[in-house]
Amino acid sequence: MLGIIGGSGIYSLKRNAKNIAVRTPYGNAAVRKARIFDKDVVFIQRHGTGHSIPPHKVNYRANIYALKKLGVNSVLGIYACGIISKYKPGDIIVPDDFLGFWTPATFFDDFKGGIKHVDFSEPYDKDLKDLLFAVSRTTGVKVRKGGVIATTVGPRFETKAEIRALKTIGADLVSMTHGYEAALIGELELPYVSLAVGTNYACGVSKEKLSAEEVIEHMQKAKGRIVMLVNGMIKEIY
Repeated sequence: MLGIIGGSGIYSLKRNAKNIAVRTPYGNAAVRKARIFDKDVVFIQRHGTGHSIPPHKVNYRANIYALKKLGVNSVLGIYACGIISKYKPGDIIVPDDFLGFWTPATFFDDFKGGIKHVDFSEPYDKDLKDLLFAVSRTTGVKVRKGGVIATTVGPRFETKAEIRALKTIGADLVSMTHGYEAALIGELELPYVSLAVGTNYACGVSKEKLSAEEVIEHMQKAKGRIVMLVNGMIKEIY
């Protein structure tokens, strides 16, 4: 079963989806379960109803644990990202790696059951990435390969100095949520792939003031293409 996590501008998959409250050791997770192309699909809107939960307050552990508990065996995360280099607004990117120094998220709060240091040399599942590229070719929806997503705490946008620093250490995109989810999904060893949407040039790259409205606007413009990719994944993943 495919689990999908959506963010800014991606709030649902199907109108008649069933709302489920999943109990976890980390609190309840709000999940929507739908039948799409005669297949079960689980969807989590990380920011909650009406985009009411800021990025640093999302209960990431409950959300990711809930996916595992429900039997999800593949995860697709969708992220609105600021652009640091290489890309332009509206680009859809399948990244290769991430930077999550500032976003501590783990299921291993102690080592009572043994030392846990999970390998992250390949944070994204190769088969899922290949499937996304195949769906891209089939649907005609262009995706860009590669790139590194850095994650900052939010909810404020980054400063010019922070963006310069991120660029220096190799970041191409910046998110306020990705690193939390990538770390937790990796710890639970769930096959995972990210879909990043370039929504705005980051601070200092853009000469204009940044706004949440600009982010949502570009996500809405990209939504049709994202849905085509998601539907293609659902059709082909089983």
